[in-house]
Amino acid sequence: MSFEGQQIQGAAKILEKLQSLTFQKINRALTAVDSQPMFDGGVLINVLGRLQCDDDPPHAYAQVFVLKPLGTSFFCAHDIFRLCIHNSA
Repeated sequence: MSFEGQQIQGAAKILEKLQSLTFQKINRALTAVDSQPMFDGGVLINVLGRLQCDDDPPHAYAQVFVLKPLGTSFFCAHDIFRLCIHNSA
């Protein structure tokens, strides 16, 4: 996993990073969800929305992930999430 430019590997390290985040509350609003079937039975999904943590202003985000079939269910094979924050200098 990469988080704000920091590379993190392994389930224990990823969990440690997620638990170190200080926000208490998250609100999200979906703007659009697009999906595309894949040749192997998977589904490519693109989500656009707005995310608000605690009392911070809401920020737009984009998320792309792939759901792969596993028996009668699916699992998330790939996931990319990005807050759309533009720092202009």
